[in-house]
Order: sequence, then structure tokens, then C-alpha cells
Amino acid sequence: MTLRKLRVFICSFGALLALSACFSDNTAVANLPGRTTLTMTVTPMFGFHSDWNRELIINDGDTTVSIDLFEDTGWWRGSHVYLHTSGTYVVHEGQNGCFGFTLDPASFDVRTSISCVKATDVASRLSAEGSEFRGFPASKYYSGLFYVGRFVEAGRVPELRKAQSENPIIFQTHEHQAELELPEIL
Repeated sequence: MTLRKLRVFICSFGALLALSACFSDNTAVANLPGRTTLTMTVTPMFGFHSDWNRELIINDGDTTVSIDLFEDTGWWRGSHVYLHTSGTYVVHEGQNGCFGFTLDPASFDVRTSISCVKATDVASRLSAEGSEFRGFPASKYYSGLFYVGRFVEAGRVPELRKAQSENPIIFQTHEHQAELELPEIL
């Protein structure tokens, strides 16, 4: 490699490092029972639109566990959080499916089998399950799940688009945003 090519490479690499240093983590926090928090952290990927590296973190005050989520390259429409009748929490990402976590102990290693397939007869299912479980409303779309809230890009919420530059991700509780339908699992 010639000295000129080496200089170009070093300058290009340095510029890339400088740009990547500008990317900071952004977080949104969901307060769960007790002292437990569920935090989603997003870090922008190098690009011109909102693509994210994402991580989910459970902190119960004593223990912290985390899991890396699939990178969002434009498909993400939010991560809905539910409470299952078994006491297991569920994160549903629409096209990317769902997974569970527990609070006691804080863990993503869940043995409970939970379906994230949309229910067909919503009206009779809701009357059979009841309309609430531990203060959360029954899901309009999934059997045995009760809607806690959602992590979503602030730019997807019309009244928050201007605040998006401050923090591009938010958590909306079921009191602030009713459950919206997620895209089907691919």
C-alpha cells in the first residue's frame, strides 16, 4: 500500500470513527410492579434513516439482565409489552414474533408456552377472560395477554414528532395509548 493510499484509509477510518462517536444510546423506561424497570435502549446504526441496534434490560433493584434484540432496519413498528395470565411478561414485536420474561427472578429464560397468534373470536374471548388482570386491560388481539404498553419511536406518535430529536424512543402505558394492532408474524 502506498503512503497516499494509507493516508486516505486512515482519514476515512478516522472520519467514520468520529461519526460513530456521535451516536449515543437512547432509552425508554417502563415501570413494572415493585422497583422493577424494563428499559429499551436503542443506538442508531450508520445510515440516513431510523435503523437501530436495540437492547432490552430488566432491573429489579438487585439484579440486572439484558438481551440484544434483532436490529431494526426499517421494519420495527414498536414492541408491545403484555402480562400473561401465568404471570410471565411478554414482549411482542409483530413481524419479529414474541418472547417472555419473568420478574422473580429477573430472567429471559422462560419455560411457559405463550401463543402470540392472533385470536379469531375477540368478543367471546374477552368476556371469558375478563376485561382486566392486575390492572391491565385484556388484549384485543391475543388470548391470555393483558396490555401493559409499548416501546415505540417518538416520530410515529404525531404529538411527539417535535420531541423526537430529544429522545427518539418512548414507552407509552396502556393509559396513554390503547393497544394497536401489530403486523402479522412472518
